[in-house]
Amino acid sequence: MSVLNTVPFEKFHGTGNDFFVVDADDPVPDRPAFARTHCDREAGITLSESERRGADGVLFLALESRYDPPRVVMTLVQPDGSVAAMCGNGARVAAAWAAERTGTNEVMIDTPAGTRRASLDGTDVTVEMGAPSFAPRDVPLAADDELVDTEVEGLTVTAVNTGVPHAVAFVDDVDDVDLESVAPPVRHASVFPEGANVTLASPDGEGGFRQRTFERGVEGETPVRYNQTLNALSRMERFVG
Repeated sequence: MSVLNTVPFEKFHGTGNDFFVVDADDPVPDRPAFARTHCDREAGITLSESERRGADGVLFLALESRYDPPRVVMTLVQPDGSVAAMCGNGARVAAAWAAERTGTNEVMIDTPAGTRRASLDGTDVTVEMGAPSFAPRDVPLAADDELVDTEVEGLTVTAVNTGVPHAVAFVDDVDDVDLESVAPPVRHASVFPEGANVTLASPDGEGGFRQRTFERGVEGETPVRYNQTLNALSRMERFVG
């Protein structure tokens, strides 16, 4: 554990994302400023010389152990100071953090996107994310119809929400696409009034996908994985054949 400006925090890693974790009982008067300062990849903090500076966000976690199973209220403040409604890897970290303190193997996680159940088996953490939604009101979209296999700012995407908005594009090879160039116009496209993560996916030859994601709020590429989203899309008849 390290202490900066009297605020204790830890750093957790979750399948491609890294987060600073702060117990919500420790007051941080300006959470957006805290995240912007300390998550910066160039000037942010690091806990060791071998670790990358900064983080993909700050998880402010409030444990409510009186419940059975215990609950943890999760607030993820991203590097740009915005609050993410949901993050699967963040939820996994929140569950592990709560389990360390309660000794339980089941945790309920309260997020702005709703409550999720997490199960733990040793170091493995599984979070029930719910079904992806393509409904315009859920994504949300500035349109009345679903956005499916449609060109947006030069990239053919499908819009889906798994807790946060995504624009997913299936391509021949994710490594052949300049993500840092093609993603920002889609992320900020007017059809996404709240913005969107932009994920590129291509078959890996083993029944799964290789993927690259430009993450909203981080405003850059992260190694986060959205296997549930991609598997759901690939099973839809309109994406096969």
